[in-house]
Formats: sequence, structure tokens, C-alpha cells
Amino acid sequence: MEKDSKDGYDIQSILTEMREEYWQGLAETEAASEERLECITFGLGGETYAFETVYAAEVIRMPKLVRLPRVQEIIVGVFNLRGEIVAAIDIRPLLGLPREPITASGRIIVLKSEKFSTGLIIEGVQGVESLSVDTFEPAVKSLTGAQREFIRGQIDCGGRLVMLLDVLKLMASPEILVNH
Repeated sequence: MEKDSKDGYDIQSILTEMREEYWQGLAETEAASEERLECITFGLGGETYAFETVYAAEVIRMPKLVRLPRVQEIIVGVFNLRGEIVAAIDIRPLLGLPREPITASGRIIVLKSEKFSTGLIIEGVQGVESLSVDTFEPAVKSLTGAQREFIRGQIDCGGRLVMLLDVLKLMASPEILVNH
């Protein structure tokens, strides 16, 4: 810092230097920021799937399910969630995945839509992760039509491939709606 002729500090040069540092810091922050999706990740059929956390109301342990007659195969049963009757669905057949028995680590992710709530049966929750949109790739062509319909794409997450589900299409699917 320079002193002016009166043994004081040159306030103008100090302020100019501070302003330049401030703008340089802002430019570095903008360059470093990338778009990210906050997603819940979970296992299904040995694969890792995810969807945005805004669609997940809660994750619960597997309750006792009451089976219903004459409903679609993916509707495994219903359960009582604090006074609300919620259908539990198993989307593995829709995704072309084997239907292995659910173990003790199995959970239900309660999904809320504008019209109704449903429980998505999963093999286990892996966590909530912030996934980079920069590594997002469209769904691979090797997926069948039904699989591709419900998968928005895939994200490389540290060498692990995460399939991003399209929850809105899934919730609007005729396969999970009863009497429609």
C-alpha cells in the first residue's frame, strides 16, 4: 500500500484493489458452479436408480401389505400411512428387472403427486446425493421401449452409473392407475 504525501494511506488505491479482488472472486465462483440435481438414490434389481427429492415425501420400512384382488401385477398391496390408504407398487417388471424377494433392507419411498400418493417398493435406500447435470446422458438405446419410457437418462456418479427415473411419467402411467 502506498502512503500519500501526508503520511496517510491512499484510500482510493486500497478501494480499487478490494473491488478488483471482489469481482475476481465472483467470476471464479460462477465458473466453478454447475447445475446439480438433489436426488434420492436407491437399489432395484442390482442397479442404482434415482429421482429428484421433491417427489419423495418420506421413506418408511416395509409395512404389512394387504393384497387386493383383480389389480395390476405391479400393485403389490395397500398399507395404512397415518390414516391414508396408500398403494405399494413394484416397478421392477416395468423396468425389465427380476422380481427378487424384498429383504429386511427393503423400504418404501412414498411418492406424492397432485392426484394421489403411492409407495414405491425398493430394495434399499443408498442416500440423498447431489448429482451433476453435466454428466447426464440420455437413456441408452439398448433399453426396451417400456424401460426407456420411464428412464430420463443416466448420470455417471464417480464411476457408478445411476439411472434417473421420470417420476411424473411413472405416476401418470396407466399400469399403476386402478380403474382408469
